[in-house]
Amino acid sequence: MHLPAAPGDTQILDLIDAWIADLARGDYACAHTRTAHDAYYGWTPALLRAVIEGYGSPEPYADGSVYRVTPAALASGAPHERCVERPDGPDGGIVIAEVRHSLPLNGAWSDLTATFRVEGAASGATLVLQEIHVF
Repeated sequence: MHLPAAPGDTQILDLIDAWIADLARGDYACAHTRTAHDAYYGWTPALLRAVIEGYGSPEPYADGSVYRVTPAALASGAPHERCVERPDGPDGGIVIAEVRHSLPLNGAWSDLTATFRVEGAASGATLVLQEIHVF
């Protein structure tokens, strides 16, 4: 899904909120199509599910717990991370922002964090999922 060529922080965070809502509904396929993906990680809907259920690892959590995304409005606490950082100085590159956003899991905001980059082009910007892990 594309953003305007020069998206504001609110536009970027709104798109991430929609991505989290997809995950909370268990619609990993829709969440997957909402972002572009860093080729290094090889994101698929199944890998998204496995990494979230394993609290940052594609393997099951050690104590057998299974983590699921909670609707943000129903999660207790506040996100540990919800920030958009812009590069300093003249923008000579394609990356116009880096974003970190915590995920609400099993009813509470967690330290499991998704990282994104926003890549700009004349036709619009793209939100790219990079990592999902504990910082």
